[in-house]
Amino acid sequence: MQTKHWSTRLLSWAASIDFSPHWNARRRTLLLASGLAAVLLAGGASADDKAYGAGASNYKWAATWATSIQSAYIAPTTPQGAAVPGFDPQPDLRFALPNATTNGAVNQTFRMIVKPDLWGHTIRVRFSNLFGTKPVTFSHAAVALQAYQANIVPGTSVPLRIRGGTRVTIPAGEQAYSDPVALSFVADSAAHTFAGRNLAVSFAVDGSSGPASYHSSGFTTSYISQPNAGDKVLEEDDTAFPYSTTSFFFVSEVDVLAPKDTLVVVAFGDSITDGTFSTLNGNDRWANVLSRQLHKRLGAGVSVVNAGIGGNGVVAQRTGQPATQRVGRDVIGLAGVNLVVWLEGINDLGGGLLTPEPVIAGYRQVVAALRNAGIGVIGATVTSSYVPNGQVPANSPLAAVAPELGIQYGSAQTDAYRKTLNRFILTSGIYDGTADFDAVTTDPRSGTLYAPYVPNSEGSAGDYLHPNRFGYQAMGMTAAGAVLRWLRTTHKAAEAQPAQ
Repeated sequence: MQTKHWSTRLLSWAASIDFSPHWNARRRTLLLASGLAAVLLAGGASADDKAYGAGASNYKWAATWATSIQSAYIAPTTPQGAAVPGFDPQPDLRFALPNATTNGAVNQTFRMIVKPDLWGHTIRVRFSNLFGTKPVTFSHAAVALQAYQANIVPGTSVPLRIRGGTRVTIPAGEQAYSDPVALSFVADSAAHTFAGRNLAVSFAVDGSSGPASYHSSGFTTSYISQPNAGDKVLEEDDTAFPYSTTSFFFVSEVDVLAPKDTLVVVAFGDSITDGTFSTLNGNDRWANVLSRQLHKRLGAGVSVVNAGIGGNGVVAQRTGQPATQRVGRDVIGLAGVNLVVWLEGINDLGGGLLTPEPVIAGYRQVVAALRNAGIGVIGATVTSSYVPNGQVPANSPLAAVAPELGIQYGSAQTDAYRKTLNRFILTSGIYDGTADFDAVTTDPRSGTLYAPYVPNSEGSAGDYLHPNRFGYQAMGMTAAGAVLRWLRTTHKAAEAQPAQ
């Protein structure tokens, strides 16, 4: 049976809400049936939409998967220590990319495994050379349905073209969308049957790429051929890709052509949004939980994508550009975005050693940019990094990376500053809604994360900074409640406007 559109599911959900007595049946019906989806979810067509013919109809490009390209991959200067897998379970890439810092990839093929949040018949893919130092050339690219590992389902491979050609060169510092392509194996009427399946995006690097633009902590296994193996794009068998990676290289976004009122939600933030201490290939970040909850209620009319970067800051120069610098590219620049759930700030305090004032100024700056772009913002409170009694545990993965980090993040001073940020998020009124992640993850008796939320779901001790999959479940449920409240509140505000 075809999945109901989100507006139908919203009617069903909201009808079950126990409105206060003054909301009589007639007003409730007017509220829900007032046809205000265009006001609520207006997403103006971008230049790219018009170029591809999507903006002139009742459809729009909607981001269905995304990752935030953070830097160029360089070869590690030291061997992986015991703490590294706890934060980023990354295979050793010295054989896959032996001269990564200078040559990058050389005459080899990548197969990036991505999970669309919303399936449809027509898609496009965005390739990135944002942090490259030279032009990168892809001689061939295709998408296919993943079977398992690097295997693809036979007969599902569909070629990708960029500006009509199979070969494309992307200059350093730039990105490029593929032309729209029809997935022959996906019928719109049956798109919901692909929920949970993955796409394999394969592309062959011609020559040397130079330093490869990438997202480090993908928590998803993708695959790389041997150097100088050439074009393996159409290979259906896993043996063509002997190396694995948990990073995303060169691919930053997949869009689907979807009804114009499709709700696109971006989870924006740092490692706690990126998914640190969730399970590899488990899709159990808080954003994934949010997605599943919204799809249960809104059907196929919603897409949730992730724009987290581990180690990222609001204003502090940590990992990747801070939120104030990257919001235009990593959020506003995504296709069809309507709403952001933003969790960030602990790295500014614990890593950047900032006081709350510059972080709050950064909050205001980013929220203003999103508002100017017509995008709603839900502010999420910052979760605790305080350690028991202020004493960093001996087995803390964070302290194993650098002892001072365990002390900085786990201190009473950082916790006091965090609470100042949270008071601002909850009371400032600059957000369209709030999601109190702190309230559902912090044990009021100790001030630390609840004990069941601490152990790393990947298999190491916890660091009292990153929740595990259990904690992410609590956060995702809280985020879903905040998004649904935003939908209801926005409908109320729109219903109150005079008829045009």
